Amino acid sequence: MGDQSDLAPLIELLKMEAEKWPTARTEDVSEVELLWRDQAILEMWPEACRRSGVPGRQFPAGVIELWKQSLGRAN
Repeated sequence: MGDQSDLAPLIELLKMEAEKWPTARTEDVSEVELLWRDQAILEMWPEACRRSGVPGRQFPAGVIELWKQSLGRAN
């Protein structure tokens, strides 16, 4: 998925996501809303890196690949 330095920002990103959407369940959300949230999460990545003290990291390619697979896309 990435190297160990990706772990801290990913955990911070999950915390930020939980703060932004604390009670939202994905089964109650439209597909368009889910895609909008995915975009918002990508945009939160630099802040997650900053908060975790790991600035300047690119979003882990392995996470993007897992996301594509969840949407049914190969590449």
